[in-house]
Amino acid sequence: MDNKNRAAYEWIALRCQSGETSAFEDLVAVMERPLLYYAASLTGNQDSGLDVLQEVWIKVLRDIRKLKDPGSLRSWLYAITHGIAVDRIRRNASRERAEQVELEDFQEAEEPSFAEEDAAAIHQALSRIGLRHREVLVLYFLQDLSIAEIAEVVGCSEGTVKSRMHYAKRAMKGILSGGIYGNAK
Repeated sequence: MDNKNRAAYEWIALRCQSGETSAFEDLVAVMERPLLYYAASLTGNQDSGLDVLQEVWIKVLRDIRKLKDPGSLRSWLYAITHGIAVDRIRRNASRERAEQVELEDFQEAEEPSFAEEDAAAIHQALSRIGLRHREVLVLYFLQDLSIAEIAEVVGCSEGTVKSRMHYAKRAMKGILSGGIYGNAK
């Protein structure tokens, strides 16, 4: 994120912290759609995403004054959304299923790339990969967070984020090409 955008988010955070009445409305106007997309991507459906987002806004209203670095507002919001979504997933599914991760040896390989023309197929493929892989792709490519910010949001090291991205891209490529992960049309 560039310094201009960071400053804009910092300004909104400072206004919210000072109790300015329109500041929270501005925050919701700017962040509701990206946070809803992220929440729905993690939970697997729009309705659950809306439930998560409702909890996010309640927590933000309650805790915005505790935000020590107003410039980190975006990653703080994504971290809250991530935490609430994961809690919801754990409540709705067995812990084993929510925690399931492919365990493969990490190998350096050429990173697959995706054409932008087929956004619908990419969004559908995203819904077919595991949570930990889906969340890093959504945060990196669709929400424009850095590797460091993603590591902070999901609570792991930057190396783990890079590894998850590698396997997520590989899974997406398999799905989109109709390979071992499924048949894409």
